Amino acid sequence: MPVFAYQSLNSNASIDHGVGASKSQYFTRVTHDHSAKISSGGWMLSLPINPNLAPDIPLYGPAQLLPTAAQGYMNKGQHDDITFRDMVQRKALQTHQNLIRAFGTGFNLLVYGELDSGHSDWASMQQSAGRLLRVSSAEMACNSFSVHADNQRGMHRYLGEGQGWIAVESYGVVAVFVHVPNAIATSDNKTIDFYAAINKKILQAGAGGIDIIMGDTNQASNGFTPKVVTSALGQSFEDAHPQSTIQPYDSYQRDFQGTNSTGTKKYDVAVYNRQTVKVKEMIYLTQFTPVSSQSSYMTAAVTDHMGVAVRVEKV
Repeated sequence: MPVFAYQSLNSNASIDHGVGASKSQYFTRVTHDHSAKISSGGWMLSLPINPNLAPDIPLYGPAQLLPTAAQGYMNKGQHDDITFRDMVQRKALQTHQNLIRAFGTGFNLLVYGELDSGHSDWASMQQSAGRLLRVSSAEMACNSFSVHADNQRGMHRYLGEGQGWIAVESYGVVAVFVHVPNAIATSDNKTIDFYAAINKKILQAGAGGIDIIMGDTNQASNGFTPKVVTSALGQSFEDAHPQSTIQPYDSYQRDFQGTNSTGTKKYDVAVYNRQTVKVKEMIYLTQFTPVSSQSSYMTAAVTDHMGVAVRVEKV
């Protein structure tokens, strides 16, 4: 039963895919300041991490309850590229430890949207995110994908990519990771065509149809993505988390109504083919990572989208 996770960064349209394209972007700043404004005490659960070890080694110990750093902490000019990259890598290490505790096992695929891990600025991501399997390096940083995988090299097969998607077959499960362009995501017909074209390319690659779709859908309303995917593929797809309230695994007593910067829009989802797979467990992860601020530990946003992770079983 493979474990897949997707995390989007907040990157700009730069043709330079370095750290600067993802550092302190507008919606990341909105995410951080929104949390700092409503925060009253500790809320994020920070797990033990060790950057000197492989990211999928389980670490034991209690979680630390952290408050949000003050408003303005993620403003432009507050952090250099090295500091911000370290924050992203710390987030990746946190993700691995959360997956281990939530699912009882380590990751098989960890995919980043809006990140080019093949860029020299991001080379050290392999120590925190895992072995780099494939990069979809689009013209603009915001359209890139990076696929990090476990060390079972014969268990993963790249299937294809295009504008807004990349597909991998892993442990017999066909997974599509998406960042649906805004110009497509607001139209039923365009979104149906988007997913139908992806499925056609996957079939042409010699794989079965799509089992699961994960990522930033930019969907206009809850339930939109399973509806249009069902129409596009002629098979029944379901949201792995159909509930309207989101309680991220790495948060304590905090509810959200969405996965975006203000917790109001459910853009980030996992939808699965009910005929071919079962989702055994599913979690959301916040946009935040632990930081040291004024001699105390706090938490700060490194992106504007929550992460989503699932453990799936082929039917």
